[in-house]
Amino acid sequence: MKRGNALARLVGLWLFGLGISAPAFGQAHYQHRVVWGRLALTDTINSRLRWELYLQGRLQNREPGSLNAFAAPQFVSYWPWLTYAVRPTLRVGLSPVGYFKSWLLIANPAEAERQPVAEWRIALRLDQEQRFRRFSYTNRYSLERRWRDLASNGVFLPNWRVRYQARFDVPIRASWVKYGLTVSVSDELFLQFGEAVRANPNVFDQNRLYGGITYGLTKSVRASIGYINQIQQRNSGKEFDHAHVLFGVLTVDNLLAPLRRWRKGGKLPASNRGDS
Repeated sequence: MKRGNALARLVGLWLFGLGISAPAFGQAHYQHRVVWGRLALTDTINSRLRWELYLQGRLQNREPGSLNAFAAPQFVSYWPWLTYAVRPTLRVGLSPVGYFKSWLLIANPAEAERQPVAEWRIALRLDQEQRFRRFSYTNRYSLERRWRDLASNGVFLPNWRVRYQARFDVPIRASWVKYGLTVSVSDELFLQFGEAVRANPNVFDQNRLYGGITYGLTKSVRASIGYINQIQQRNSGKEFDHAHVLFGVLTVDNLLAPLRRWRKGGKLPASNRGDS
């Protein structure tokens, strides 16, 4: 894919999501403030296979118009992955099972009392990366099988969800950057179908536009901070939630490296022996 085509795909995807949620007669639009944190723990199993564990939480404002995004829970999840590198630019991922709990984005005081929705999920994803001289472009295709307790009665209804993400990553090279600095822009479209959403008026679920930076703190620890503009359609088909999300990620790679070094050398680092 040429650079111009990659940029056109990203812009087109964003315009599609924006067009679906554009204000129209009879529609209602709600604004929200959300803080989203993720701890990503990863390590290699061999030269091609690695495991990942995402521990995530989101908080939201409770009252319309409030800027306090820490007032109420919105989401928690425990999401393990296995990722296999077919080649350096082609990766296949499998999440054998993940657990999620989500609260409705609060548009009025009554919704703050709604019970959260529990969910179990199996997911597949394919990352196809293209590397250019000054940036990289990645297509991510995901397929999810979800089981959700929508009525909080212990009955988990299934449905499918497909996701497509277009992403640009631009590395910043400077003398003061020791462990990497990257600027990223992406857009992700979510479509759903199946038993749990059969009565919904259409298949559009949500769209997420993201912009942010990732900075390497050490060889194995990276911190990311960014903004997500999330548009999500409610079951009525005429109501849309617009979430303004502050998104932060702390990634710890090679998590078990100290243990591997200890097994080879028979000695833990001083900080792990209680000597300091």
